[in-house]
Amino acid sequence: MKDYVFILGSNWLLSIAELVVHLRDQGVSAVVKDFSRKAVIMSITDDLNDRQIKDIQTALGGCFKIGAAIFTYDHNTVLAAFPKKGKIIQKDRRKLLGCPWVSEVWGTARNQRIRFGISTYPMQNDTSIDLKRFTIAMDEEVKERLVGLGAKKVDYFVYEGPDRRKADRPNTALWPQTLVKYGLLTSPNAEILMVFSQKTLYVGKTVAVYDSISQQHRDETRPYVSAEVSTSPKICRTLLNLSGAKAGDTILDPFCGTGTILMEAALLGMDCVGIDTDLKAVEGSRSNMKWLENELGRKLKYEILRGDAREAARLVQGKVDAAAFEPYLGPVCSGQPNKGEAEKAIKDLTILYRDALSSIGLCLKTNGRVGMTLPVVNSKGGVVRIDLKNLLNNTGFDVIPFLPRDSITNRDLLDDESGLKTNRPRLPERKRGQIIQREVIMLSR
Repeated sequence: MKDYVFILGSNWLLSIAELVVHLRDQGVSAVVKDFSRKAVIMSITDDLNDRQIKDIQTALGGCFKIGAAIFTYDHNTVLAAFPKKGKIIQKDRRKLLGCPWVSEVWGTARNQRIRFGISTYPMQNDTSIDLKRFTIAMDEEVKERLVGLGAKKVDYFVYEGPDRRKADRPNTALWPQTLVKYGLLTSPNAEILMVFSQKTLYVGKTVAVYDSISQQHRDETRPYVSAEVSTSPKICRTLLNLSGAKAGDTILDPFCGTGTILMEAALLGMDCVGIDTDLKAVEGSRSNMKWLENELGRKLKYEILRGDAREAARLVQGKVDAAAFEPYLGPVCSGQPNKGEAEKAIKDLTILYRDALSSIGLCLKTNGRVGMTLPVVNSKGGVVRIDLKNLLNNTGFDVIPFLPRDSITNRDLLDDESGLKTNRPRLPERKRGQIIQREVIMLSR
């Protein structure tokens, strides 16, 4: 049994759920050992090599770093050593800065030129620890120890700018592109992860990171984009994982829009079938796939059809292994609708989705799965969402709950305050302030 640290995206709950689904689909025996809203610690029975870890990272949409856990400290030790306010306990500081794990990260440092960085991921809204002082002190101590072990030259990297998502939040972590730019993932260089949970500080060595550079290149360079119908590549990969699709499978996106899900599926080695009613979207998706072929220097197996998702069974030749999609989410709202307007829109969309699912089900192979989003409308009279029982009536589909109970063995993690609850039929995928938000479901026949 070995512990791994997974650094989560902004939607921490969906990221954990996706990770559990993906590992199980890959036949990896794993359970949630600990978590915060920044990271999850997974105990994995299988002996995974670095290549396997990198493949897992490549497939995931909701995690952007994976590291092997190598050491732990009690959370209270760090609090005593680096309090934001109050007296410093020198005994605890000496214990923390002893860094006995350095020799495990660097088997040998003699005559090496070493670059490294420490990225600290605190508990959500934890202001009790002086994170910047803690991170810099650890950087300095690791540098001193490496020099003492005979390293020829040692440099460390610190991100000193504001958090790009919230300027007033202290940022103590390096971005994936920084690690790639400065070669911190190539031995003897390293990134060290310092991840806090409620009771523990986990120390890990980064093995793989999300390829944000390639994603940005695809977003900025592909020929066809449309802000109205585009879905982020990260949520596309999450939906693909929820669908259970793997390399060599054929995936169906019956609302393909700009083809982002198709592109991400093709990058993961899948064959693709897309459907859209909009001729411009169909032609745009085809041009994006041709562009991707040129980028990769190889032919891709795909078909993009003009038609209605409700006629998928007639349009698609043969069976597909899985379906992943973001459907039409309703008309664009210029202002917040009243509750009656929202209920009417949700009722119409429920009929559309139910009819589409009935047809999609006829295209799916036995035990095929669906990963899809649903709209959630923030009306003036409250939140209006789709009733799942009504949606799935007579479609042949059932909901697969997220986070099955046996995926979390530590009952202490399941208190009401943590927000980590098992067997959830749907999970939010939303941004604050949006009128039309989303949630995610996973279905099987």
